[in-house]
Amino acid sequence: MTLQGTQRAMRRLAKGRLLLLAAALLGIATVACEKGTYSVDLFPEMHYNQSFKYGEPPRLSPPEDAVPVTGKAPALTPAEAAAARNPVARTASTVAHARETYRVNCAMCHGDLGKGDGAVGAILVRDGYLAPPNLTAAATQAKADGELYNTITNGVVVMPKFGKLLPDSDRWELVLLLRELARQ
Repeated sequence: MTLQGTQRAMRRLAKGRLLLLAAALLGIATVACEKGTYSVDLFPEMHYNQSFKYGEPPRLSPPEDAVPVTGKAPALTPAEAAAARNPVARTASTVAHARETYRVNCAMCHGDLGKGDGAVGAILVRDGYLAPPNLTAAATQAKADGELYNTITNGVVVMPKFGKLLPDSDRWELVLLLRELARQ
């Protein structure tokens, strides 16, 4: 084989390797850019796993005979919220359950006694947000039960919307607890 023949063979081999590399890169790009379930998971991500966060109860499955509902619950108008009455009766068990719900979901910002002095509330103030309100203050206590329920359901500023996080009964129980905190 001559020098020219060897050079041609080397060029063909280099072109073949380049073509193989381009095909491999195209294949990886196709798999990586595919939307939905990946046939090859090159970059596994934890947010695809079903899990729950610290301090969050395990997810409950819906009852077997439940009918799926889609869509968003209608928001109450201010007049409807002011007129809404708390359907949950104040008993020792409802207040105890509300205390636990409050401890898990609210105390970190509003404080154990609802004075707006929670640890996360202090961080929010440090970072330039308004302080969480004192839930025992006259301004909060002057609101109707439905208005408090509406605020818990729809959130405000950095407060999350608990409408999808807590069942209706838990949110109404929290309204009972807010009244209870003001008496302490």
